[in-house]
Amino acid sequence: MGNIGADMMEAGIPTAADSLWTRLRHVGRRTAAVLPMLAWVILLVLIPNLFLLFYSLWQNNIGTVAHVWNVENYRTLYGSQVFQILIRRTFLIAVVSAGIATLVAYPVAYIVVRKFGRFKTTAAILILVPLWFGYLMRVFAWRIILGQQGVLNSFLNSIGLTHGPSGAFLYNTPSVIMTLTYVIIPYVFLSTYAALDRVPRYLYEASSDSGASAWATFRHVVWPLTRPGVVVGFAIGFALAFGDYITPALVGGLSGTMLGSIVLQAFGTADDWPLGAAIGMTIIATGLLFLALMALFTRLEAPIE
Repeated sequence: MGNIGADMMEAGIPTAADSLWTRLRHVGRRTAAVLPMLAWVILLVLIPNLFLLFYSLWQNNIGTVAHVWNVENYRTLYGSQVFQILIRRTFLIAVVSAGIATLVAYPVAYIVVRKFGRFKTTAAILILVPLWFGYLMRVFAWRIILGQQGVLNSFLNSIGLTHGPSGAFLYNTPSVIMTLTYVIIPYVFLSTYAALDRVPRYLYEASSDSGASAWATFRHVVWPLTRPGVVVGFAIGFALAFGDYITPALVGGLSGTMLGSIVLQAFGTADDWPLGAAIGMTIIATGLLFLALMALFTRLEAPIE
């Protein structure tokens, strides 16, 4: 047997020990490649959320946290009619905002990819310009536009449609949806643009040569291949809107209050960290459940080659 092993080594044939060592090195290289990402997930995602979960299972004792394990915070929340109204409103606003942003971003991305040719990258960058500015600045800009002394009121007064400042454009649910939609559109556009740009041009040509109409080409070729990117964009928009607290605070008012605003109050003025953590965990769990359902629609009906 020893002679056979020596003969295999001399002939350049890998032995079992060599194969095992090669596999171990391959696994080691793959593990080393994912270690930075794994460390990032553990340190910045997993551990903070574990602390949030622990806090949600503790008690608030006159501004101090009592490390007594219980589920009273969740019972208080789910038994509150105000909380039920807020979570329904937050979910509805997030879905509507992400849906409108998707309906706007997808056609724009399609036109950019199909009609702008070699200038499509430049056009995409110009559409993503709002991302270069701070989130707070973008939201506050809409407050200036919709305010009683803002751009919209001034324009309507100048053309005679109104005869004084109107407060109908600000501090309500539609103003929150409008602002969130504006904030979300670049993210949805980026995802849909990437999906549309990956569709090979010869598929359009083959479909046209086969006698298919533009609608048939979109329905049977473009949409099945780009649907995962659209769903990812929608999911990103939903996640951004569902946990937002800046937009409701600046343009929402009382009727536009969302769960994120309540979390901010619980950790701030109310000084009730366990309750705030329970609301935060509810937001995370609801968002993850919705995103899991959305993942069912990300399966490709045909491969992109």
